[in-house]
Amino acid sequence: YTLDLAARFHFKSSILTTAGTIQYNLKNPNFSTGIFSHKASVAKDFLFSIKETFQNEKILHVCFPDVVWANCEREAPLWSLDEGIILKRASNRREASVSAHGLVEGMPTGLHFERRVYDDIVTIDIADSADVMEKVKQACDLSQNLKTLTSSHHRVVGTYYHHNDPLVYVKNKKNIEGESKYFVRFKPATEDGTANGTPVLMSQESFDELKGDKSFACQQLLDPSPQQDQKLNPDYLNVIDREFLPTNLYKFMVIDQAGDQTSNKTNKNEDSWAISVFGVEPEVDDIGQSRVFILDLWISPAGESEAIDQAVRMFVKGGMIQKIAVEKVGISTTHLHIASALKAKGRYITFGETGEGHNGILLRPAGRNKKKFIEGAFAWPLNNSKWFYSKDVPNAYIDRLKMEMTNFPVWHDDGLNTCAYLYDVLKGYHFAKTNSNENRRPLLYAQMGV
Repeated sequence: YTLDLAARFHFKSSILTTAGTIQYNLKNPNFSTGIFSHKASVAKDFLFSIKETFQNEKILHVCFPDVVWANCEREAPLWSLDEGIILKRASNRREASVSAHGLVEGMPTGLHFERRVYDDIVTIDIADSADVMEKVKQACDLSQNLKTLTSSHHRVVGTYYHHNDPLVYVKNKKNIEGESKYFVRFKPATEDGTANGTPVLMSQESFDELKGDKSFACQQLLDPSPQQDQKLNPDYLNVIDREFLPTNLYKFMVIDQAGDQTSNKTNKNEDSWAISVFGVEPEVDDIGQSRVFILDLWISPAGESEAIDQAVRMFVKGGMIQKIAVEKVGISTTHLHIASALKAKGRYITFGETGEGHNGILLRPAGRNKKKFIEGAFAWPLNNSKWFYSKDVPNAYIDRLKMEMTNFPVWHDDGLNTCAYLYDVLKGYHFAKTNSNENRRPLLYAQMGV
């Protein structure tokens, strides 16, 4: 249970995965080591170095004749990258002495290893795919069943690529006592872990050449979430007690449908539904922005029927809601089912494209790039203290929204999409310009006693 995080070019794989495996199997010839990477082809690169060392370094043949074959390719029962390599040993087991496997592609079944090494479980190829990274995390957990009942241990080796990558997941794992599950050895490229610190291994010139790269913070400073790179900072989302909410809010409900509208099955790896109730202050400041308050929120994987029931409950609970807006994707008829369900509750909704003459609005992506749409609509008001959420909103959903903000634009964005769509809904509203900021002071400062 060792997690070795080290900057690129710092020999972590050479020392810990390659040399460490050679040393371990020389000392424990009857034990088996499994090397795991994102893909089997990556793990085989490590096995290739190990195989070539055993095969070509004559000093090992001389010093360890009881373990290393004099002519590995000819004498070893197994000597290949695909199936692994077998050293001299007393046991007659099915596992090779050293073998290479993939987590997402090529996970073995029925094998058990005294020692497992996880290296390059995340690469640049998967860093932009949140779904693939989630599969790697699940595969890492599943692979724990490949241990032996005794003498089993494992280590994880790597460098961050992303603030939500599998190495972050491993680092945050806890045991049943709530303590960190892994002993972490943290080796950034500089002595103090900062961009202006003294490089540990590489020259100052080589280090300075890397500073302009987008991957510099992750790959060299081991900072997967550099503050300056965040497009949507969750710290800018203000919290407010319900008693301090303005009393003149215009309320709107926005619904972002999950990707698959035809299934009632819940799958945590699929898109979630997001249903938000917003309160908008009916006045704008000098730059035309109103303050927005998240009054209720629900983000969850769900079937269509469950999501419609949730929307109806939130609409009824929300009181006087001026408009309900539903994302219209393809031939989906979700808005019609919502209208029918609300009619049974005595609420009458009619949907139209613009909302003019209707209290229901159909929202359409209209060919817009979703990432740019969200950032363009939401980032500026968020960064300028226009967004608040009520303490009454369940923490689980606020945490989910903040996670979407932290991981934007490479993770799920269901809740964020409702925030951006709100500004489509507000296009038909012309609020009065406020003449004074005095009425804003209690909202911003009352909870701090100012």
